[in-house]
Amino acid sequence: MYLIHGDDELAGLAFSRSQACDPENAVAWLGQAVLALRSNDLIEAQDIYQHAFEIGDRNLVCVPFVMYLT
Repeated sequence: MYLIHGDDELAGLAFSRSQACDPENAVAWLGQAVLALRSNDLIEAQDIYQHAFEIGDRNLVCVPFVMYLT
């Protein structure tokens, strides 16, 4: 919810906590990639997105990312 409402700081904290609890949570990694995109860190976003893609269901990971871009 923080990401949707534009609170990137709280979104980052929530994603970090989620990753700490479950490092294989691809959605949390995807959220971090979106935050990197928002801060124009394209290399970091690409690296994080690639990690999310590798650990998660590829279809699950692709849908929210495409929705963010459109």
